[in-house]
Amino acid sequence: DRARVVAIGAVGMTIPRRIYYEKELTFLVSRSYGPGRYDPTYEEGGHDYPLGYVRWTEGRNLVAFVDLISEERIDVHPLITHRFPIEQAADAYHMITGKSEEPFLSVMMTYPEGEIKLEAAPRLIGITERPAEPSSPICLGALGAGNFATTVLFPTLRRLRGVEFIGLATATGMKGAQVGRRYGFLYATTDEAEILGDERINAIAVLTRHHLHTRQVIDGLRAGKHVFCEKPLALNREELVEVAAALQGSDRMLMVGFNRRFAPMAVQLKTFFAGVHEPLVMHYRVNAGPLPADHWLYDPVQGGGRIIGEACHFIDFLTFLAGAPPVRVQCQGLPDDGRYREDNVILTLMYPDGSLGTVAYLAGGDRGLPKERIEVFGGGRAAVMDDFRRLETFSGGRRNLRRAWLRQDKGHRAVWEAFAAAVAAGGPPPIPYDHLLAVTMASFAAVESLRSGEIVTLKPLPLE
Repeated sequence: DRARVVAIGAVGMTIPRRIYYEKELTFLVSRSYGPGRYDPTYEEGGHDYPLGYVRWTEGRNLVAFVDLISEERIDVHPLITHRFPIEQAADAYHMITGKSEEPFLSVMMTYPEGEIKLEAAPRLIGITERPAEPSSPICLGALGAGNFATTVLFPTLRRLRGVEFIGLATATGMKGAQVGRRYGFLYATTDEAEILGDERINAIAVLTRHHLHTRQVIDGLRAGKHVFCEKPLALNREELVEVAAALQGSDRMLMVGFNRRFAPMAVQLKTFFAGVHEPLVMHYRVNAGPLPADHWLYDPVQGGGRIIGEACHFIDFLTFLAGAPPVRVQCQGLPDDGRYREDNVILTLMYPDGSLGTVAYLAGGDRGLPKERIEVFGGGRAAVMDDFRRLETFSGGRRNLRRAWLRQDKGHRAVWEAFAAAVAAGGPPPIPYDHLLAVTMASFAAVESLRSGEIVTLKPLPLE
């Protein structure tokens, strides 16, 4: 009666209700390795659980097991069916990955007896001897190779003339080598100082998680490199002040990956309202969809949340249409109710000429609806852009329709073409710095407004 039934491993969980009811049994699913598994603050951040609350964490389980082996209270020798000297490690992996038909239980790799001198693992792997093209406007060093970099950015840049791949820095050497070979980098490294100190590299791309952006941008500018930073530029006002100060003390160029303002349809939309000399009303609806509750973007340290980490894209787009940075921000949202993380919100942006922009950033919708829709009104004109695939403009009672027949184009190629051209010409920056800084500040102000319920006036940075 009242026993515990513990499921270990990936097994079925069909439970006979009658016997569980009669005996009041408890069914538990055991998380592999113990508490701490799948918790990024434990596994990646190194924050251990207090001993008095969680006795057997993932790490303590491993320590206890190794201690039991060292005390000879657990004998693992009967489990070992094969031994390979370390020089034959490849044969051992050949066996355990199923490429050998010989049966095995567990495999041990052995080392020579006596003192072993361990050499530090190489921090740089040469991939190709192809010389860099000194005539390329962008000789690129990339920091990070996450999902966006490998699925969108690197494939785009590989087809772009004027960008030469030189070095790639990643947290793990194996991934860096794999990605580097796939996209033709000269070398991969686990030490970003190699990228910053390489005289062949004149521009770096910051493609890491958000909490690293500010430091890497500043390091890049101080190393004399042009910097392309994927959004966001910073996670708080203090970091943004540091970036602006580093920018003032540098003659290099800074770019943020606000690609949507460079999309062909975005340029057409902007041109359509170029002759309008009165305030605009702009509405940007984003069907963002939910993320897993433990996604790193929600982490206030690593990701900063979806308003700072993602909604900045749409604040920038409205700023592009308005032609000036916002001056006040208001944000209201739905209750999170434990399912959301400040990602069902309405942002209202007020601009110097009286233009109003709203961003409806929504996580509670259905993914069957296209992600983005922009509507703009003013000066007797109106326009609707659907997901960068379709642009309708209305003027003088006439409707004009433009379609992207081949594919959706959000400006990922065009933003890099603009960056490369600006580097080659020596400026000006493709996105004015007052836009970059104000858009980032507006994302901070939106979070402040959401939590306080007040309209927030953007304060200028304390810089010359």
